[in-house]
Amino acid sequence: MSETHSLPVRARGRIAIALALTGLLVGVLTACGSTPTPTEAPPTQTPWIVVVTATSGTERVAEAQPSQTPWIIVATPTQAKRATAKPAASATAASGGTTAEPSPTTVPPTPVAPPTATNTPAPEEIKYSAPVPLDPPPEGRVSWRSRVLLNWTPVGELAEDEYYRLEFDRPPTTEGMEPYGDYVFVKDNQYLWEKAALAPFHPPEVQGDAMVYWWVRAVRKTGEDENGKPLGIDISPPSDKWALILEPKPEGE
Repeated sequence: MSETHSLPVRARGRIAIALALTGLLVGVLTACGSTPTPTEAPPTQTPWIVVVTATSGTERVAEAQPSQTPWIIVATPTQAKRATAKPAASATAASGGTTAEPSPTTVPPTPVAPPTATNTPAPEEIKYSAPVPLDPPPEGRVSWRSRVLLNWTPVGELAEDEYYRLEFDRPPTTEGMEPYGDYVFVKDNQYLWEKAALAPFHPPEVQGDAMVYWWVRAVRKTGEDENGKPLGIDISPPSDKWALILEPKPEGE
């Protein structure tokens, strides 16, 4: 007979209970120690990378929608481009296809005194340098019935037969205006242009202002013409021409 059967009945019952408890414990431990099957994780959205090019001026900033994953914004500064004006294309005539030139701006011509015929001196006859006008200033205005004091630099001490020849010239500035000129011989380096001598240079009121040029040179007197006007030969170059603006004489004068 085996040892188990030789044990008392109570002992055999305790052993059976112990074995049953041991098996139950083993089952519980086995159940607790097992690793559950992993469930598949939901896919994660890849972060968006947005490259924003920043220019000098207004910078745009992208706003993330509430339901989206936050965006990563990288600002790359670049130099702003300057707007370059394109040259205007030449206008082309529709008929012949030729290039039309732009219309020039109309500029009124400046009256220029015509050259005055004078005796050309030989180089050995030039004795003095050219005088230089001093007063009145160029393009000063002269009213009707006024007088003007003209002066210039002296060329030196003049001999008995030497003079300054002071010339005046009013070229026509409007249609119908006649040119007018005159000259005088003086010993001094100034001349008071009186009303009587000025009057013929003033244009009529309907013609407006007139431009009168004056200049001076040194001469040696050689005689007189049939009207008693002195004649001479140049012994200096002429000065520069200066201009005066003569206002018109009133109607009826």
